[in-house]
Amino acid sequence: MHKCVLKSLKPVVSVALQEFQVRSGEWQELKENLSLAKARPPQEMGVADTLPPDPMAIEKIKHKFLTMSKLYSPEKKVTMLLRVCKLIYTIMEDNSGRLYGADDFLPMLTYVLAQCDMPQLDNEILYMMELLDPSLLHGEGGYYLTSAYGAMSLIRNIQEEQAARVLSSETRDTLHQWHRRRTTQRSAPSFDDFQNYLRVALQELDSGCTAKTLQVRPYATVEEVCQLCAHKFKVSDPENYSLFLVVEGSSQQLAPDTHPQKIKAELHSRSQATPFHFVFRRVANLKTSSSPAPPNPTLNLNDLTVTSDSQANLNDLSMDPSAPSAQPSLSLSPTLSLSLPPSHLNGNSISI
Repeated sequence: MHKCVLKSLKPVVSVALQEFQVRSGEWQELKENLSLAKARPPQEMGVADTLPPDPMAIEKIKHKFLTMSKLYSPEKKVTMLLRVCKLIYTIMEDNSGRLYGADDFLPMLTYVLAQCDMPQLDNEILYMMELLDPSLLHGEGGYYLTSAYGAMSLIRNIQEEQAARVLSSETRDTLHQWHRRRTTQRSAPSFDDFQNYLRVALQELDSGCTAKTLQVRPYATVEEVCQLCAHKFKVSDPENYSLFLVVEGSSQQLAPDTHPQKIKAELHSRSQATPFHFVFRRVANLKTSSSPAPPNPTLNLNDLTVTSDSQANLNDLSMDPSAPSAQPSLSLSPTLSLSLPPSHLNGNSISI
């Protein structure tokens, strides 16, 4: 169908869209705002904690965008867009040595689009949004497509205060209307639905880390996320892997019935942001032939309670068998703590 219809229709649609923008004055305004955005330093565009792509990388990305513009199939266009976005993610992580989430990616994508200085990308994004099969909007394609739309929207409003960081209400309304019109389920990805996505890294001893952005329901359990990770990362022995939460160098294996999205929301709600990552990796085998394996309770982060201890932090985990009624507590922040059942107590006093 694409070859029969869109191959000949694509040039006509592109010309019509550009002529409409020229007549309305939007084309000239977009070109001017792209020039303004291109002249701004990365920090003013909201890019922080990492170096932006160098000029050589920008040229490589621009070449991919030019290739994308020549394609008529919306599916192939989105595939090329995915390659560009993953390349940007890789550059960000290589330059800083850490993983990034959606909140960090949008400013970087906005900066990259400004440096590419290609006003025709605005129409290319609209072309994909309107002609891409709705079933393909539920995944990475829809996620990065809405990211690209949001980035271009920020550039169009670059002269407004905080334009490089915050999507306007008009843009959000447009995305809502688009999702209602193009999809049958409200769970389609949008900037208000980033909680439906989870950035997970696969950690292997021989190949390092590989990260993917996965579509994860708000109440999906760790067990379900592990199944999804095993499929996405093509792990042949998923029974030997588990999901870990890494916070400030401290790593904790999550219980199968834990809700990762709830944990992410709790950590994001802290007054002071703390970097954290979800890592899918092989579970270390602590058993030996000479001695039985010590109790190794799996922490369940679903039960978060309030504590008034202003000194509590992730490094404080204590177990005291001398107080039977006491429960060990793992604090996630000055206002959040995790209680473990008394059954996890043993004869040792542990402090981390």
